[in-house]
Amino acid sequence: MSLQFDPVWSLPLLLLSFAAVVLVIRLGYPNRILQVSPPRRRLLTLLRYAVVALLFLMALRPALLVRNEEPEQGIVYVLLDASRSMQTEDIAGESRRAALVRYLQRITPQLEELRERVEVRIRDFSDQLVSVETVTEGSDGVMTALGKVLELTAEEAGRDRVPAVLLFSDGRQAAAGEADSDPIAAARRLGRLQQPVYTVAYGSAQAGSAGVDLSLDDLDVSRDVFQGNSLPIRVRLKALGAAGQTASLRVLLEDRTGLRDGEKGSLKPAGNGNLTGAAAQIGLQENDQEMIVSLEIIPGQEGDLKLVVEADPLPGEARTTNNRVETMIRVRRGGIRVACFDVIRSEQKWLRRINDSTRIQLDFHAIRGGLFADRNEIPDRYFEPGAYDACIIGDVPATAFRPDQLQQLARVCSQGAGLMMIGGRRNFGEGGYGQSSLASLLPVELPSRNQHVDSALRMLPSRDGLSHYVMQIATGELNRERWESLPTLTGANILTPRRNSLAQILAVSDEGLPLLIGQNTGNNRVLAFAGDTTWQWAMQGFEEEHLRFWRQVILWLTRKETDNSQSVWIEAGPRDLSPGMVTELVFGARDADGQSLDGVEFDVEVTGPDGTVTSLNPVDNVLSSSAGFGETLLAGDYWARVQARRDGDVFGNIGVTRFHVLDRDPELDNPAADTSLLRELSFASGGDHLSEDELQERLQNWIDEGLPGLLLEREERVSLWDNWGTLLLLIGLISAEWAFRRRSGLA
Repeated sequence: MSLQFDPVWSLPLLLLSFAAVVLVIRLGYPNRILQVSPPRRRLLTLLRYAVVALLFLMALRPALLVRNEEPEQGIVYVLLDASRSMQTEDIAGESRRAALVRYLQRITPQLEELRERVEVRIRDFSDQLVSVETVTEGSDGVMTALGKVLELTAEEAGRDRVPAVLLFSDGRQAAAGEADSDPIAAARRLGRLQQPVYTVAYGSAQAGSAGVDLSLDDLDVSRDVFQGNSLPIRVRLKALGAAGQTASLRVLLEDRTGLRDGEKGSLKPAGNGNLTGAAAQIGLQENDQEMIVSLEIIPGQEGDLKLVVEADPLPGEARTTNNRVETMIRVRRGGIRVACFDVIRSEQKWLRRINDSTRIQLDFHAIRGGLFADRNEIPDRYFEPGAYDACIIGDVPATAFRPDQLQQLARVCSQGAGLMMIGGRRNFGEGGYGQSSLASLLPVELPSRNQHVDSALRMLPSRDGLSHYVMQIATGELNRERWESLPTLTGANILTPRRNSLAQILAVSDEGLPLLIGQNTGNNRVLAFAGDTTWQWAMQGFEEEHLRFWRQVILWLTRKETDNSQSVWIEAGPRDLSPGMVTELVFGARDADGQSLDGVEFDVEVTGPDGTVTSLNPVDNVLSSSAGFGETLLAGDYWARVQARRDGDVFGNIGVTRFHVLDRDPELDNPAADTSLLRELSFASGGDHLSEDELQERLQNWIDEGLPGLLLEREERVSLWDNWGTLLLLIGLISAEWAFRRRSGLA
């Protein structure tokens, strides 16, 4: 309780006014009552002063502020980890769950005392919340989904006050699919709702790490590759207790020769006599070592194939289930290999990003210039028939190649390989190509000296190029508008189409200067490009347009621009899953030109490893349809099939794809406790990370002083001046003075 004032004026002005009134009464009032007796004179003066004092007090507008604290109802959640990792015996010879149950029995009296103030809800959890009456040592939850569990807690509590969430766990987040949500984000949400999490950790961070152990993880490989293209593979190798030993890794690839869809092939070593990158021998130097191992294969068989990377068990290694990682890859027919010869410059750096495509493999060979020009040694393998589908020559003179190499390049180009030369100061005519074997193939004049424009040039489709495949970076009428929006080229060669040739100008500058000239004669397709700064498109926000232009250049050079797949198709993503994860199946139908068909109905089914067939309900999207599949608890291969119907009639092929559920157990593969995650959860929510003893002290404190956030403070303001008592007192004082004055003959 406290006294407050709210003066009608500023306090100095009010005090000055009061002093003035008192001074007037002191100087003038006694002279007006001289004829009365001294006792009555003192009484009348005192009454006059009392009235002024009361008016001054009312002008101060005093009030009493009364604060009261009232307890509010709330809920305390007790969340107990019931996942399988809690059966790990690393706490004084007993399991984590047993230690948790024993501690819960110890604090049961305190929880009962808390129940007198709030509701206490006890829940077991793994990937769901389960209400329990009696807590047992059993814990068989398939996975630990801390993020989802905290989200479910917030949803269950609703708008109720939750002063504390007590979380008992080993902190091992091992969730998959829809259950794999970010636990830190969920904890921050509880913090915003003022529902702090108090965590207690169980288990050792070293669990499962004793002895010798090799493990493979984080398999990084393109899931879509074209037949004949090299496939880089990266995998993370972890070795414990293996110093001085050698880890042997190899790549296995499924052989599906003669098999039908739905039949699993045998795994065979992927290496051959020409490729040694499919296996590796790693010398281990430390007892706790981790590294990325790079491997490489060239798939020769097309279709959906299983790829496995495995490590041989080491002597004394007890756990070998983590020595193997596997995935599904799709090997397509018709991959494209392109050889690129250029100096190291920005254009070739950005051009090499086309390797992100699974269909195109661009092999770059750097050419030295200046004082090191005589050290160029280009391997003959680039010029072998069938080795590459196209060749791109950058700012490289003809002398960088041997004459016989240029002759061989001209020969393979005349047999169907594509050829392109891009802008530069040491190629075209000035580079000596006018006297080389390539002169008759290039669609431009090759004078002895190159001419250049050093000002900015905007690249636009020519009249013929507007409808040409290479120049289509947007659909329909938007194509020219998109070209006009691209950044300008910073200079270009001046190219002149060769006389008496079938050269076609595909792109020009905004002033009509030819920039891209193509020629299609018989088996041969050639492009001459005047620019070398298209990389600025990607740098200024047009990366998609840059990639699309260069992809279409290569597809046109190699005659693959109309190479379409089957009419009915289906894809799965992701294709290798942990148990319980959801994969999305995307499927559709297209015409002979590769355009998506409308008005098509699809029948989709998935066959599991045990032969169970599940039908799915498709969802129509803009250019395709999709369906989610989450019944993936059983490890093994799953086959998805789609059949298309139009106007009630079945048409096209049956689309087939395959995905795989790994025979791995994220919950038990590495059962080490993660105390740091529990600490982050508590801090992100505004709670605290406590030991068992610290939590017991905190519970006693809540019993003695109340739970945080549940004491509701109410304030009540009691005015002391604008009430009947004050008014009656003022009237009484004024009336008493008047009455005494009247009796004294003064009124």
